[in-house]
Amino acid sequence: MRNTNIKPIALAVALCTLGPAWLTTPVSAANIQEEVTVTPGKPVSPQEEATILSAGVKVLRHVAQARADINNRNAEGAGKELDQTEKLLDIIQAALPTTEVKDRIWVAQKHLEYENTEEVLPDLVPIYASLHQLLDVMPTDMAKQHLDQVRKHLRSGDKEKARAELEATAGALQYIEVDLPLDSTRDLVGQARTALNKEKWDDADGALKSAEDSTVYLSVALDQPLFTAKALIWQTVLDLNAADSDLAKSDLEGAIGYLELASQSDNKATREAAGQILAQARDLQKNMKAGADTGAGVRQLWEHTHALADRSLAYLAAGWERYRTENPLKSELIDARLHLADARIDLFTGHETGKAREELQAARQFLDRAAGQAKNDRADDTWQHQLADLQTAVRELGTDPAAVRESRYAVLQHTLEDMIRSL
Repeated sequence: MRNTNIKPIALAVALCTLGPAWLTTPVSAANIQEEVTVTPGKPVSPQEEATILSAGVKVLRHVAQARADINNRNAEGAGKELDQTEKLLDIIQAALPTTEVKDRIWVAQKHLEYENTEEVLPDLVPIYASLHQLLDVMPTDMAKQHLDQVRKHLRSGDKEKARAELEATAGALQYIEVDLPLDSTRDLVGQARTALNKEKWDDADGALKSAEDSTVYLSVALDQPLFTAKALIWQTVLDLNAADSDLAKSDLEGAIGYLELASQSDNKATREAAGQILAQARDLQKNMKAGADTGAGVRQLWEHTHALADRSLAYLAAGWERYRTENPLKSELIDARLHLADARIDLFTGHETGKAREELQAARQFLDRAAGQAKNDRADDTWQHQLADLQTAVRELGTDPAAVRESRYAVLQHTLEDMIRSL
């Protein structure tokens, strides 16, 4: 049923940096009429990977041609290239394993606008089925919890709460390797179109240059082994749930190999964090071989790897160097989010209050630096207040990490995520 040689999907919005002659090769509109079919919840086949790769390459070509048209002050030509780019992004979107379930959620949301709540209840059946199909790719327990609340509110006739929980269900289904850079690229293309309509040529070109800079490889494992490690650790969780110890040992061993690569990263913070996760993985491997119960430990390992992979992707989406030199505020917030996530994992999955307190202290330090950077940048009052509130909240959590519910940590993480995306 599953492919043990996992290579998680990653956006081919911009693949490798290719030569100028290749980038400017003409591409006809007919070339983008490609059909993409991906069985939801299953690893992407080589053929499907090739299709996504093809769409990503064409995105680069159209963006390059749009920039050339902008340079020649050809607004009509650039607009047509952006049209083709958006169609290609839709093709990539259609290939994601979460697309089917999100489409079903959208249908339920739309029905909720004009149907009574009892008539919307049957819409939940295929959503539950689609969530089950996603298990091989990602955990769906949080999405299921929100969907259970949708069912509860529909039965009680509360449309507003049901609508909010449907949004939360979709929000819990982020296929982060693709969703984050895909959203980023869509935003940049939208910015370019807005600037183009106003004949702000430099702004339009700058937005498209950022889209090109957002180089994310189709096979992220080549440069980002954390993503493959994360996928293999999740498979180890599933193996243990299925009581298949031999397969669990094999998948964990594979994950360790990728964690070893990640621990050799050029980036000091990634190298150190990956090294800590690698040490945990090796300890779990020893315990697993000794026949110990490692289910909870492997789940905690997956969550830590997931958090670190999210951080790496946030930088990768627009380039580590560009973030560090042009947007240090965003950099501090990304790292604050990582440590807040690790605190949550240590406390509620690992039940290690001491480690959680250390992670909260680290998160607070990054928030302090972010607040200082915001003052230097003369950020508006709303940003200053948001950062001050976050600093206070994290400081209070550090006093007694276990004194509040996990949902409080989740709310703070979402606040950070919204701030990061807005920069």
